Amino acid sequence: MNKVLPVVLFFALLISCESKKSNENKEVNESMPTISEQLIGKWHNLEIKVVIKKDDGDSVAYVPQDKWEEILNIKPIVTAFNTDSTFVSEYMSLEGEVIMTSAGTWVMEGDSLIMTERGSDNTYLATIKNDTVSFTGYIDWDQDGAMDDLYSGTQIRH
Repeated sequence: MNKVLPVVLFFALLISCESKKSNENKEVNESMPTISEQLIGKWHNLEIKVVIKKDDGDSVAYVPQDKWEEILNIKPIVTAFNTDSTFVSEYMSLEGEVIMTSAGTWVMEGDSLIMTERGSDNTYLATIKNDTVSFTGYIDWDQDGAMDDLYSGTQIRH
């Protein structure tokens, strides 16, 4: 019995330490903002890449950081994610005038961002690190009726 008691006490101490670690991790995770909370605010595009699926071979549309004006003749798109689950994207001319807007609703389901615009949903895997967010998902970039074009985009807090 004398030999069993120290073993039992050791395991009881070990279990209580593990329980405390688990509770500390839970408190840290509960205090971290969710992806939805982190997404609120204005973001502007850094770069985009779309692999466009075609029967005769894929093509790639790529706009690297600092090449928006040169390639697309517009400033990087600015998107505002609002607390009421709406979003607005503004497309601006090189002179800074808004030439087009798109708007809709957004919701996070786990790590998936679902953006709905004009009754159409686009779903992206969203990851946020510091002030940069990355989106990856299949969309209908070429408007051929198939959600088969792989979109990858990176935005930074505006």
